[in-house]
Amino acid sequence: MNHMTAPQDLRAKLANSSLDLLPNLELMQSLLAVGLVLVSTCNRIELYVETTSISSLFDWLGRHLELDQQTLQRHIYVHTDVGVARHLMRVVSGLDSMVLGEVEIAGQLKRAYQLALEHGGVSKVLSRVFESAFAVAKKVRTQTSIGVNPISVVYLAVRLAERVFANLADQTVLLIGAGNTAQLALKHLYAAGVRRFLIANRTQARALTIGRDVPTDATVEVLALGEVPQVLVRTDMVVAATAAPLPIVGKGMVEQALKARKYRAMFMIDLSVPRNIEPQVHQLADVYLYGIDDLQNLATEHIKKRSDAVPPAQNIINTAVDDFAVWLDSQSSINTIQAFRHKCELQRDVVLAEALRQLKHGKEPQVVLEWLARTLLNRLIHEPTVQLRRASATKNVEILKVFSSLLALES
Repeated sequence: MNHMTAPQDLRAKLANSSLDLLPNLELMQSLLAVGLVLVSTCNRIELYVETTSISSLFDWLGRHLELDQQTLQRHIYVHTDVGVARHLMRVVSGLDSMVLGEVEIAGQLKRAYQLALEHGGVSKVLSRVFESAFAVAKKVRTQTSIGVNPISVVYLAVRLAERVFANLADQTVLLIGAGNTAQLALKHLYAAGVRRFLIANRTQARALTIGRDVPTDATVEVLALGEVPQVLVRTDMVVAATAAPLPIVGKGMVEQALKARKYRAMFMIDLSVPRNIEPQVHQLADVYLYGIDDLQNLATEHIKKRSDAVPPAQNIINTAVDDFAVWLDSQSSINTIQAFRHKCELQRDVVLAEALRQLKHGKEPQVVLEWLARTLLNRLIHEPTVQLRRASATKNVEILKVFSSLLALES
């Protein structure tokens, strides 16, 4: 199930419960499946399984996750055979994500696949479909524009800043917070040319950690949250991204900083929920304040550009799915070929053993070889000949044609 089929509270419950599945991967494999890969993220919980009994798998999952079958069936989706390959290729390429073209899901799938490998849960078919999907994702990202226009809020915030400042390299940036969002902002801002950073965080050790990721041609100063009012005067751009329950930057604080800056413009982006910057700051003439909601218009523009890349991406996936279907069909013939070969080898071994016995008892080698060739031929063609006669007697022309084609007979 994913963000399109199940509500967030159910996904959150299953994401936590699915962690308990990890020690049971080997058990599930031994009881229910030839191979199994578990994918668990905040937006999707998926099992990729090669199994002989889907109903038994659902029964086991329902009991383990404490979900009745009615709830389970209402919120799940099921793909089989080639449909699994098509779905997985769409997922890993970012076409099935809440944010079109996201790249994070590819890494999550690779980690899930690696974990299954470590638990011995990857069958031949699962290996083929996952390796094919990873190859497709790489092709989609290199041959289409699906990833050319990133739409993360951090990326959009930097694009907005470029509209306010003529040159970001001349600006000093204050990051409030040192979590993943702040770390991503640091990376994007450095790539955009910023070289002077202030990082204010409740835990300065964490701020020092993300500060070390910045190349040495940039300066990074780590501060306590209480020092924010003092450093605003030398800050051109503020990026707020903490989990603080109350605003850290207030209107009065910014007014004082503007006065000391002689009203040079300040750009502020609040990526926090709840807000870290008081909404009233937006009333100040020399402040450009944006929140997550303000990024929607810009996001729509980028989504449109990414959407244009969906058809060519889907064409790549369709071709790969067709290739996988051919491979999957070929696997169904392998058991038949192996059984046929095994039967012929048994007949060969029996005849050969008898020929060796005859040689041991002094029979002429030429006589034994002629006997071996004649007997082996008769035994190999006996069953096909019986079936051909039966087909002829029942006027089953199709079998006669297939047989003729298989043996490349002219008539």
